[in-house]
Amino acid sequence: SNEYKSYLRMPDPKRNSGPEDAIEPPVLRRKNEKITKSKEPKLTRDDGRELHELRPLFMKCGIITKAQGSVYMEMGETKLIAAIYGPREIVKREDFSLRGKVNCEFKYMPFSRKNYCNHRPELEEKVISKCISESLEGVILLEKFPKAKVDIAIQVIQDDGSCLSLALTAASVALVDAQVEIRDLVIGCTIRCLEGRPGTEGGQEEEDAEILVDPTKKEEYGPQSSYATGAGLYLAILPSLSQISALTQYGKIDPSRTQDCIEKCWEACLRLATGVKTILKSEADDVR
Repeated sequence: SNEYKSYLRMPDPKRNSGPEDAIEPPVLRRKNEKITKSKEPKLTRDDGRELHELRPLFMKCGIITKAQGSVYMEMGETKLIAAIYGPREIVKREDFSLRGKVNCEFKYMPFSRKNYCNHRPELEEKVISKCISESLEGVILLEKFPKAKVDIAIQVIQDDGSCLSLALTAASVALVDAQVEIRDLVIGCTIRCLEGRPGTEGGQEEEDAEILVDPTKKEEYGPQSSYATGAGLYLAILPSLSQISALTQYGKIDPSRTQDCIEKCWEACLRLATGVKTILKSEADDVR
């Protein structure tokens, strides 16, 4: 019988043999042998990072001499400058308030992105400016300077994704450089959520969602696969107080995955906060 079994496994010269890694049909499969399913290759990023890895951070404070505080910050190829002017007196009487005010102006420079003139970024700039000012109103001790305002100017030199989160971080660092009293640093991070590949049984998903931390512009707005959802999340936290300063979601994320997305983004913010505090401490030591 052993010779007969070996005869069955011999190639037939009159038939086209299958590929070497072909799976034997169940009828001819040996006992205690499992069928191995072919798996899709894991998602890789163009810059070689892992899914939850942040881009390299660089920042330099005090680069604008006419501003009370400023910082140049870059993460990967995303580069921007944030400057603080004030607190200074409110000139218009109708804007008088016993509590200080925060004004933010976020701008893309003409050479910051490709096809700048084709999409009219004015609306996007206004939305981001409002989001930054509302996030920082609860962080700055505005009751310390009534009848005054703080102007924040942010200019994006190069846009390669995650601009909103980096702008929030840069604005809080510029406030520290301007010696404006704040409750804590604001650290922002962005994630992109890719849903799992649809399964064959009952419409259930076969793979879990992939979460890209600190996505580039291509990862943030471009589809990563045929089953990409195009959804993402912006999160800004106060790391020392363990509070959320801003939370914005775009696209559709399954409610069961929202908590996991926030946790991954929170962990990335804490890692980024450690790097920001280390650089601030080293620059303060250099000034001394």
